[in-house]
Amino acid sequence: MAQLKMYWFPGTPIDDPPLPDGYSISNYKGEEDKAAWVEICKNGLVGDDATDAAFDDAITSWDDIDPYKDVFFLDYNGEHIGTVTAFKFLDRNAGDMHMVGIRTDFRGRKLSKYLSAITLKKLAAEGVDYISLTTDEWRKGAVKSYLTAGFLPVEYDMNMENRWNAVLEEYGIDEVQMVYEDGSPYKVIRRKGLTQKIKFGVFGAARGKTFMEYCKEFDDAELVAVCDFNEDRLNDIKEQFADKNIALYTDFDEFIKHDMDAVCLANYANEHAPFAVKVMQAGKNVISEVLPVQNMKEAVELIETAEKTGKIYAYAENYCYMPAPKKMRKLYRQGKLGTFEYGEGEYMHNCEDGWHRYTLCDPMHWRNTMSAFYYCTHSLGPLIHITGLRPVKVTGFEAPFNARMYRMGAKAGAFGAELVTLENGAILKSLHGVGPSKNSVWYTVYGSMGRLESAREDAEAGGTGTLYANLDSAEGANDGEAEQIETKDSLSDFSQGAGHGGSDVYVMFNFVQRIKGNRNTDIVDVYEAMDMFLPGMFAYYSVLEGGVPKDIPNLRNPDEREKWRNDTTCTDPKNPEYRCIPSYSKGNPEIPDEVYEKLKEKFDK
Repeated sequence: MAQLKMYWFPGTPIDDPPLPDGYSISNYKGEEDKAAWVEICKNGLVGDDATDAAFDDAITSWDDIDPYKDVFFLDYNGEHIGTVTAFKFLDRNAGDMHMVGIRTDFRGRKLSKYLSAITLKKLAAEGVDYISLTTDEWRKGAVKSYLTAGFLPVEYDMNMENRWNAVLEEYGIDEVQMVYEDGSPYKVIRRKGLTQKIKFGVFGAARGKTFMEYCKEFDDAELVAVCDFNEDRLNDIKEQFADKNIALYTDFDEFIKHDMDAVCLANYANEHAPFAVKVMQAGKNVISEVLPVQNMKEAVELIETAEKTGKIYAYAENYCYMPAPKKMRKLYRQGKLGTFEYGEGEYMHNCEDGWHRYTLCDPMHWRNTMSAFYYCTHSLGPLIHITGLRPVKVTGFEAPFNARMYRMGAKAGAFGAELVTLENGAILKSLHGVGPSKNSVWYTVYGSMGRLESAREDAEAGGTGTLYANLDSAEGANDGEAEQIETKDSLSDFSQGAGHGGSDVYVMFNFVQRIKGNRNTDIVDVYEAMDMFLPGMFAYYSVLEGGVPKDIPNLRNPDEREKWRNDTTCTDPKNPEYRCIPSYSKGNPEIPDEVYEKLKEKFDK
């Protein structure tokens, strides 16, 4: 788990009390001081199992640190009992308060404030923009002393705000200013008991339970309303949340009048866009389940509504937040992979055993009429999210309609594949569908400095919870070796047991953080949602035209939108205003009613 980080800014008053009798400050003078420095740090910071060599490196191998100028000791009767390293970074105008340690037998005497004072005075005199430090929650005395000295919490990694809320609660501190890693202000954060709860409404009481559970388990969200057209489902919610004052609606237009900050859309996948537009027009933020839209007309309207209203649209593509692809994104953004060159993603889901429940045996259910290409964002989405690059061209390939799809009553090809070209010339291969014989969720990415790859879904190694890497130290070095990379972060423990490998928690957590104003939080916005979905749609157009490559529209460009503003092409036969095309490129297969009647029998087993 990442450490807490704090900044102190010049101009903040420095508490510089006189040293008590018997205490003094001295500088590092050479080898004769090294053993004492190592002993204090091991004794007061990390424990005796750390090696002397590792601590040696902490002051002798850093180009930034000159021990003779930067390492100080707090002495008692001439004996070193505390230490601090106060150095200035070479690559930026900032200082650091490093390796602050008090020998265990001198703890509890509030001595670290003297080390803080010498650090702040030294580095402030050198004209730094700020002074940083890192620490841990369990160093309770140290954290409180830093806050007292005027250090401010830094929002630089996932879950930092919530961790600091808990710290402030423990110390009884109502509020403190938090800053971003570049030193700019974030906002005033408050102790846990005073934190703002984001009020949520959920549309769709079945799949929507994922969002409801988040509101039940996390302190930053509150479920206030649920809407569903099925009253039996609403009654179930009433029983499950009997201790909560939750408003229940069957009328969506009345539902969005309720006092709430955001709405979670968990209704039918082919109907998300019109409801998302209504939510934003009602002045509320929205998080939408898969799919974002089902045609270009909806895409244009969705983007323009988000732009006009200024409300937050987040696409709940949870596979982006599974442990392996989430870590891939972080490593790529840190430059560890070099220039992105190629990626593959798979979401192959044999749905035969549960299809009767998913579709209610309705021949016209959206799952039965959807093209194999439209459910592409579980395979393609994480690759787009890792790179941040826009797709510009796609060629589609469709697997034949098979016996499994017939037995399910689904009228599309068994699965689809896309070859996508990104704006930098890199290539993606995406494979996905509901009609394969076996499951597979898997991702790999290649860059100029190596490769990252998740385990297969059915691997003993834990599927997308496991990440393998073979990365070079520099482009062309060819010195990488295969290793397994840790994928846990500060939310991993909280997400245990949540749906889709814990990723459902990340979707909501990031959305809540964005509503609270955190610019660092990792959401999929409305433009990126289109980057994830449109390659699938245009891959199907490619198949329908005999496999020709298709350009992918850039809907960030208002001029480009005009070409597609009235294009209603989709595979949804229920909307008479839309231009309906076959779900399967060779024409919709004939599936007799007996197939659906046989599926209904599964409900009795």
